[in-house]
Amino acid sequence: AGDDLQAIKKGVMELADLVIINKADIDADAAMRAEAQITSAMRLFGLVNNAMGSEQAASFDKNWHPQVIQLSALHNKGVDVFWQAVTQFKALQTANGQLAARRQQQSLAWMWERIDAGLKQAFRQDPQVRERLPGLLAEVARGEVAASTAARSLLALASKGWNA
Repeated sequence: AGDDLQAIKKGVMELADLVIINKADIDADAAMRAEAQITSAMRLFGLVNNAMGSEQAASFDKNWHPQVIQLSALHNKGVDVFWQAVTQFKALQTANGQLAARRQQQSLAWMWERIDAGLKQAFRQDPQVRERLPGLLAEVARGEVAASTAARSLLALASKGWNA
């Protein structure tokens, strides 16, 4: 239950489609407090029905409001409610095209992540960069060269090698 405030601080509540409080059987009072605090935080973000009764749309779909569910996986309590929520969410996302849109966004994000990783790897393996990097690192650390100047210098070295 102590992790709920950390999640709120990190902005996770704005991204959650479903919040699960597992091991709710260990400390029922703590689980109830966590559920109440998380639900309150979600109301503040406009992600669930607020206390006045007006409904505000979740971040992407006015037909889905993130739920907070307590369960005990060990004792199989609440798992059926959890699975029903997952199934309902998936059906809604499939029907309104959001699932396909999210998959497309994920695929594009993963592509760019792989490009970034590949470029970093190629950059770090470039012979000219490897030769010049230790000296520039030391110069930047001593304050003799600005970090941006060192970065431009290394990028210029690498791009020469890639264009050759």
